[in-house]
Amino acid sequence: MTFLLSDRVRPIADWLLLEGNQLFDIDLLFAQLVDRVAQSGIPIGRVSLNLEILHPEVVGEGRVWLCGQATGTHRLNRVDTDMGEYLNSPVRRVDETGAPFRVRLAQEETNLPLLSRLTREGFLDYFIAPIQVQDKHRSAAMSFAAKRTPFTDEDIRDLTHIVAAVSPILEARVVRNIARDLLATYLGSGAGERVYAGQISRGDADNIFAAILFADLRSFTRFTADNLSTQVLERLNHWFDLAVDAVEAHGGEVLKFMGDGMLAIFPADMLNPREACGHALAAAATLHDAVTAWNAACPTGQTRIDYGLSLHLGHVAFGNIGGKRRLDFTVVGPAVNLASRLLEVAKVLDSHFVVSTAFAGCSGRAMRSVGVHPVRGLDLPEEIFVPC
Repeated sequence: MTFLLSDRVRPIADWLLLEGNQLFDIDLLFAQLVDRVAQSGIPIGRVSLNLEILHPEVVGEGRVWLCGQATGTHRLNRVDTDMGEYLNSPVRRVDETGAPFRVRLAQEETNLPLLSRLTREGFLDYFIAPIQVQDKHRSAAMSFAAKRTPFTDEDIRDLTHIVAAVSPILEARVVRNIARDLLATYLGSGAGERVYAGQISRGDADNIFAAILFADLRSFTRFTADNLSTQVLERLNHWFDLAVDAVEAHGGEVLKFMGDGMLAIFPADMLNPREACGHALAAAATLHDAVTAWNAACPTGQTRIDYGLSLHLGHVAFGNIGGKRRLDFTVVGPAVNLASRLLEVAKVLDSHFVVSTAFAGCSGRAMRSVGVHPVRGLDLPEEIFVPC
């Protein structure tokens, strides 16, 4: 069956193919598309775009255009979001059926809260169509509501063609955003950007100068042995919430979780390492305050958090290591080894927080030596410092 685009849809389709396809920002693409639909003569008074995304904190995002108003945006969080609105929405119906859905609001009764509200606001017609995507695990839809006059059959046909024309362009942008979000989630923002930019060959690494942070829980082996796996996971998530927030609040990048341990870096300028050291020290202080506050209001059934943290400064290789088809993007090198081993020294010293000689010397902060101590795996002992 052949479908011919109408005279008012053809310019929109041409624009999407030649210009809209160059707009990588979904907000900008949506705004300019809606402007062209409105200028075509189709009597739209409201347009919405609903996209399901793949993000650890957000399940979906929406955009709503109302004639004469700025476009509004909203996100549905995975937690603390009332899903009742979605469950009783036209979007859910389209998600489940994969078919367009129309309600003539001026003539038909509806039990969907959104459509009842639109009727009260004076809208006369409503049409929603699925955005056709290849990834059947995700869903998306675009809706239109008329206020001046109901949609004609020609309007519905043209809106259907417009949604079909924009679908592959929107999907490409959603997939791009999902890829970048997932890389940032599982690798860290900086590492994720490097991988997305093409740094994927095994052994492909940059030599950088950085402050290195290791942190882990104390007595976690015993806790694991004495508790159910659900409680173990809950404790790890509480701990990593505090640790990750502290690092990211001061410009650091979390690279890896290892059991109850965490590795993070604060990239440094060799000519001014004091700035990176300052960020790392601020993150350590923020974590200390967060753990102290958490312990003071320790939830019922939870035990207090006890942890250790170490800081070092040095050169690291930042890039890809691993098998041919299974890689990790992380930092390696003697400086990383020393930073990791300092956690063991901190435990022996019964200290929550220790730093290396190199870090102490470049930090510009007052430090107190706690002596020279052997470090496992290293030939020479290391003088260990703690902040004054």
